[in-house]
Amino acid sequence: MGDLVFSFVSIVYSIYLFVASSKLPEGIATIPGPGFFPRLVASTILALSCLLLIFSLWKFFKKTTTPFPKGRWTQVSLVLITILLYVLLWGRGNFLLNTFLMLFSIHIVTGSKWYMGLIGSAILSISVFLLFGNVFHVLFF
Repeated sequence: MGDLVFSFVSIVYSIYLFVASSKLPEGIATIPGPGFFPRLVASTILALSCLLLIFSLWKFFKKTTTPFPKGRWTQVSLVLITILLYVLLWGRGNFLLNTFLMLFSIHIVTGSKWYMGLIGSAILSISVFLLFGNVFHVLFF
């Protein structure tokens, strides 16, 4: 049931992201513009969300799913609130710090060991920052 809800939320979010990114210029000829990567991300999220929706519905109608544990609603709610705060803070503060704090919070909420969350969040944040900053030349806030 949780996958079903998450897939619907992800589909709505990807459609919103695609519509919002369509207002950005596409680019000229083979040179991608500022709207290229957001549209690519939105398309990827939409495709994966649709796959998740299909598999979730298939499991749901086969009645092979286990009931969603009551204690997990708190974790799901806290993760969604963390992601919402990250989106609301987008463009404010330091990208690297905001991303690290969001990922670390998700690790802690989901029950990971704090040192694994610290290491994983740092590696992923720095990797994304370096990849998009140095390879794709994306300007961060």
